[in-house]
Amino acid sequence: MEPECPKLPQPPSYPDFLEDYLLPNKPVLIGPPLVSSWPAYKVWSNADGGINWSFLTSQYGALEVTVADCSMRDFSDQRRATMLFADVVALWEQGEGQTLYVKDWHLARVLQTRHSSVPAPEPFYTTPDIFRDDWMNAYYSAHTEDDFRFVYVGAAGTFTPLHRDVYTSYSWSTNVCGRKRWWLFPPEQTPFLLRKGGEEHMETVYDVRDVDRTLYPHFNRTHPVVVEQAAGETIFVPSGWYHQVENLTACISINHNWCNAVNLPSLYESMCAKVVEVENALEDVRELLAQSSRGGDSGGSDSEAWKTEWVAIVQDVVEKDAGWNWLTFWRMVKHVLGPAAGSLHPTNDILWPQTPPDLMPPTAFVKTRIKQCLGDFVKRSQNERSRVAGLRDILLDIEVLLDS
Repeated sequence: MEPECPKLPQPPSYPDFLEDYLLPNKPVLIGPPLVSSWPAYKVWSNADGGINWSFLTSQYGALEVTVADCSMRDFSDQRRATMLFADVVALWEQGEGQTLYVKDWHLARVLQTRHSSVPAPEPFYTTPDIFRDDWMNAYYSAHTEDDFRFVYVGAAGTFTPLHRDVYTSYSWSTNVCGRKRWWLFPPEQTPFLLRKGGEEHMETVYDVRDVDRTLYPHFNRTHPVVVEQAAGETIFVPSGWYHQVENLTACISINHNWCNAVNLPSLYESMCAKVVEVENALEDVRELLAQSSRGGDSGGSDSEAWKTEWVAIVQDVVEKDAGWNWLTFWRMVKHVLGPAAGSLHPTNDILWPQTPPDLMPPTAFVKTRIKQCLGDFVKRSQNERSRVAGLRDILLDIEVLLDS
């Protein structure tokens, strides 16, 4: 059966969304009623559907944004710079900067945290209920200065190259203004997207609209789901689906990367694969550490010391490359498992209110998914459980919570 992305005029209930899209890992496009109450949906656009640049620059023009130049490729991404949002809009209004795309703008967090002495402004959107069970943003909002909530603003023709979201996380994206085109590739088609000879490093097609078939000889075997997304529509991108996005008109979207118990095994497997990728890339470092150990006075303690150092090096590179490592992963699991097990834990209700139980799978399901990953992790040959500082205590806490 060919993959598809059904369109729902009305939002599904959480049980229906869980059963029909989360568990089978299928995309869906949801109509405007899901977000019609958002202030952004009402005031960021004009009556004719165009973008209200005057309002946006008056409210957010002084803020710094990351801008990608879609005409300048930088390996698998695009060349990026930092500008004031007002300066980007000024270029667009002058008919210039048509290849510029504001990306990964943490606007919600900036607005919610910059007013230390006065109440934060009214949020310009709220997370739809069906997406509230979000472990990544729950953990990051409570424990870090970062999150996975973004605003994207781009001119017509700007695009995001083919990619898979961090560690196969989910994403949802609402078009507040404008129209987009999406190309979605289910996980079973991933091998057809890889460069010949670059399979080990997962080197994929950059732009699906312009593919060199000599470098990507299997691309003609792909059958992407192509979706046109109108203003007010929200798309759910499942775990592990490669996708590319093009702005057909000037566009503003609100996007989240997220995960929960349903796709936790996929994230875990992706983490394992990332560790192997880094280990292979640093094999010469590993050999130097091993040789240095063999040159020492004794075997046992020196052998354990270099292996612990090796694991630390790998985890540091994994974190720098993708933003996560095993400490982050298991800290996140511990954070979200607390409420599921009836335990208190730190929260930031301004940035991320606690998810009610009726908007997540049953506790037994959550615990089973975690046990599946934990059972495999403690048997890993790298023995990160003992060699990553602080990780043993976190895993012991998780085991206690799982038994409660």
